[in-house]
Amino acid sequence: MKTGTRIYNVTLCGPSDVAREVALAQEVITDWNLKHSDALGVYVRQQHWLTDATPDLADRPQGVINRQMIDDADIIVAIFWSRLGTPTGVTRSETEEEIRRGLVLNKRVMVYFSDLEPLPHGTDSSQLTQLDEFRRDLQQKGLCWGYASRRDFHSSFERHLARAIHDLNSRNVRPSSSATSQSIVGNNNIQVAGPVNVYETSPTVKHVVERRHDSVNRSQEKQIQKWIEDLAEGTLDKNRRAAFSEWWTRFKKRFGVTRYEELPAERMPEVQTWYKQQKAMQSRGLKGKAPDAWRNDRIRAIKASMRSMGETNETYYPEVARLLRMKKPFTSLKDLTKRDLERVYNMAIRDDRAQ
Repeated sequence: MKTGTRIYNVTLCGPSDVAREVALAQEVITDWNLKHSDALGVYVRQQHWLTDATPDLADRPQGVINRQMIDDADIIVAIFWSRLGTPTGVTRSETEEEIRRGLVLNKRVMVYFSDLEPLPHGTDSSQLTQLDEFRRDLQQKGLCWGYASRRDFHSSFERHLARAIHDLNSRNVRPSSSATSQSIVGNNNIQVAGPVNVYETSPTVKHVVERRHDSVNRSQEKQIQKWIEDLAEGTLDKNRRAAFSEWWTRFKKRFGVTRYEELPAERMPEVQTWYKQQKAMQSRGLKGKAPDAWRNDRIRAIKASMRSMGETNETYYPEVARLLRMKKPFTSLKDLTKRDLERVYNMAIRDDRAQ
């Protein structure tokens, strides 16, 4: 490793049922280092308690892991599938405690929820209930990410990691050590003296926009951003940044705003309708051009509607199969034909809206 290389610690967390996803995340990090570390002068060091924690009896087990794995992390990546985890005496699971500690310490926390089916044999229904509650809780606080296949997780995490490292690196640009002393003598209109910092990049100037009393709140802003992110993820012919820029431009033109703060809160239903229309058109295009992406998109939407209604696979799938008069019941959305998946999707969206 070159002298002066900046090191970022990425801590990987999750219950035992996401071991394959953790391995995929480790592959993504290794690949990022091979491609970018030397050129950028940045090294991403991955951490997981199974391989990087060391014995210590000074605290309870989770307290030791927090101190060794969480407190020095720059990014925390948490992954869930069918389990929330084992209670720690402080929270309902180890990973939940790691997430909440990371948030308190103002860390970058990236949370992923698997919608893979079928669920592992012997899945505990009480664990699923706790996991759904925790997922809804986090979704009120910020943007989480769902994935319908491990390939989907790999590609999503690859994009997200690159963006997160870019964001960290941008914030850590420091003034150069050189400073120039200037003394300007003029006509008494300007006087400058003392050291002037020369920056490696131009400082960012933030313009604070006064929020209107009737404009969208922070939670609604996050929801709009989530919708635009979702549309960007479904754009296949552009990279993520270009796709997000394109959809943000479309949103601004459609609603006549330049910033989120300018949108009246009363227009949120209109924004939601616009998002659903764009998503529907996008999905129809994916069905022919990228059937795997279309299928994953439909599965994510169905699972999201089920969570909104408080339904589980065991309660909802048999009822849907009966109402749609399917020849046989199903236990996994992945087993459905395109036609049946579309029928289940339409019913789930209708049921969710009727709540």
